[in-house]
Amino acid sequence: MSVSLKNELKQALTGGDYDRVAGLALADKRTFGKLIALAYNKDELICWRAIEGIGAAAAAVSWQDQAAVRNVVQRILWSAREESGGMGWSAPELLAEIVIAAPRQFPDIPPIIVSLHSEDEEKVLLKGVLRAAGRMGESGITGINGCDEIVRASLRHNDPQVRGLAVWAATRADIDAGEIIGGLATDRGEVTIYESGELVRRPVGELAREALRAA
Repeated sequence: MSVSLKNELKQALTGGDYDRVAGLALADKRTFGKLIALAYNKDELICWRAIEGIGAAAAAVSWQDQAAVRNVVQRILWSAREESGGMGWSAPELLAEIVIAAPRQFPDIPPIIVSLHSEDEEKVLLKGVLRAAGRMGESGITGINGCDEIVRASLRHNDPQVRGLAVWAATRADIDAGEIIGGLATDRGEVTIYESGELVRRPVGELAREALRAA
């Protein structure tokens, strides 16, 4: 049955059928575990579809069984800790999608997502925190304690992927960083972003100019 569930879930994600993902989660809570496992390799498109999918699953299940989704949240948080063996690299993004799906039921989670950055000595979760901040900002969840500081600092990072994600997050989370972003308008570094169901490669400077026009 586990193999069948995994295959059906992969088919739904590949086709962008998030209603089917939600239906699978309602029928079998093990769907959440499968989604977490599929969200491991960020170089693969199905990882990002799985991250999106956990939001659809949480939206469907949380109204019937909030405790079940809360348990998923705790599992993801544990995965972000060192003792989990590094399996939680997508934890910020997964948690953000759950918050977006059920913001009234999980108002305590956004500050925890941001705090993952400060607990992460090797900074492997920084990009995920920036993505999470941007995604939550798109849904109207802004003003998260500590978020502004992380985004502004990341705009000056030496990794173009971090700089680009910081620009992307600042624009969506309504963070006032126009002066710093202006300095990135000619940045030739590139960033990979998941947009509209696909992974796209974009210049940091292009994102910065878009942000300035939108300000």
